[in-house]
Amino acid sequence: MDDDRAVRLRSGDEYLSSLCDGRRVVIADAVVDDVARHPATTAMASFIAGLLDAHQHDERLVGPDGRPWAYAPARSRADVRTRGGAFEAVARASGGLLGRSPDFLATILTAWRVAAETFGEYEGNVVRCWERCRSRNLVLTHAISDPPGDRYLPPEAGAAAQTLRLVTRCDAGIVVRGAKMLATLAPFADELLVYPYRPLSETDADLALCFAVPVATDGLTLLCRPSLAGEARDRPFAGRFDEMDAICLFDDVLVPWERVFLCGDPAAANGLRASTGMTAYAWHQSSVRAWIKAALVFALARACAEAGGRARQQATRQQLGELAGIVETLRALVLAAEAGAREDGRGCYVCDQAPLAASAMMNATVYPRAVELLQLVVSSGLVVHPLAADEEPTAMANAFYDGYFAGLGVNAVEHGRLLRAAADLALDRFGARQVLYERVFVGPPDAFRAKYYDIYETAQRGDDDLLRALMD
Repeated sequence: MDDDRAVRLRSGDEYLSSLCDGRRVVIADAVVDDVARHPATTAMASFIAGLLDAHQHDERLVGPDGRPWAYAPARSRADVRTRGGAFEAVARASGGLLGRSPDFLATILTAWRVAAETFGEYEGNVVRCWERCRSRNLVLTHAISDPPGDRYLPPEAGAAAQTLRLVTRCDAGIVVRGAKMLATLAPFADELLVYPYRPLSETDADLALCFAVPVATDGLTLLCRPSLAGEARDRPFAGRFDEMDAICLFDDVLVPWERVFLCGDPAAANGLRASTGMTAYAWHQSSVRAWIKAALVFALARACAEAGGRARQQATRQQLGELAGIVETLRALVLAAEAGAREDGRGCYVCDQAPLAASAMMNATVYPRAVELLQLVVSSGLVVHPLAADEEPTAMANAFYDGYFAGLGVNAVEHGRLLRAAADLALDRFGARQVLYERVFVGPPDAFRAKYYDIYETAQRGDDDLLRALMD
């Protein structure tokens, strides 16, 4: 499986230079000529460049062959834990605030590579795509959801079809037209993976598509939501970690045959997850990220409580205790999944899927609760706190704030920065998006709880034997 040819991973500077490649990114009704330098995207681009540079020297992120662990199948239970450590290192760099950090899609492509034979005639395309992305540590994202009109309106409504579909086949490849959403991280990615999310019927052959294209592809436009970045000094998380979301509009885009993984086969599209085992790969990364994100919220709530003296109050201590329990529960589910790793029948090891799915199910509820607890702990400090400009000695409120916000063990400047960070997560639009993202990460929460029942039943934990033993 491994390609032993010598490779050199890209540097951050090389990545930033590549972002000015003709990709069509639209933000606030204007085309962004250079993603690396535009005010709405420069901070995020620089952060990703830093991640790529970290792969040059951080041994936690790369395997013995010098390639990223995110692109490496695990050959043992020890490898599973090591991959988890790599996911943790990436998540800690952003506090888990990047739902689509580059290691997420790298795990999915790796799962496809391990199960490449399930792609039939396109097996070689999957293998070569994985080799190309791994050798350069490319940044990937995906677009899998369909526009709401096509998802919910009946055919007789007469609405124009908008979902991405096959237009024609030709010697050079397939031509596709329509839209996919919501491609998180898309303006910063090198490649875009496209595949179906919802189940397809036998009549949906033109929607049964799976392929990879460069973001800088003729006819592909990224229609982005408004930027949440803002002023980094007043919005420390939004200012650095707005990963952006976009609708991908394909205007008769030619996808070369060598980039096609699936075309015109609804049954294969519907079986993509089960046949490749990709969810166990992806959920390992996302479960680690969920744990680290909860840890960030707890650390911030505790720091604010201690600075403001609230940590002495019994109610606040109860809230911090509940937050700590959320962190430890999510951490324990990761450890349980890694400890239960098993061989997948293809010579690779994957996490026990039941704890990972439990993490995904629970995080949709416990992360919003964690933010609610942060609101309760910090309270009025979220509403009124010093801004970065108030730190200037000449600011009108500086002298007053210097005394009013002086806390236990911190000065007014340090306390103000903590409160601004808390407001960024618990009060502003960036924080609201973070909550929504976790609520719907694996789809509608109610539907996923029902799905988890099936996953747990399949795991055959022996609960029935326990009941029978006690009832006899």
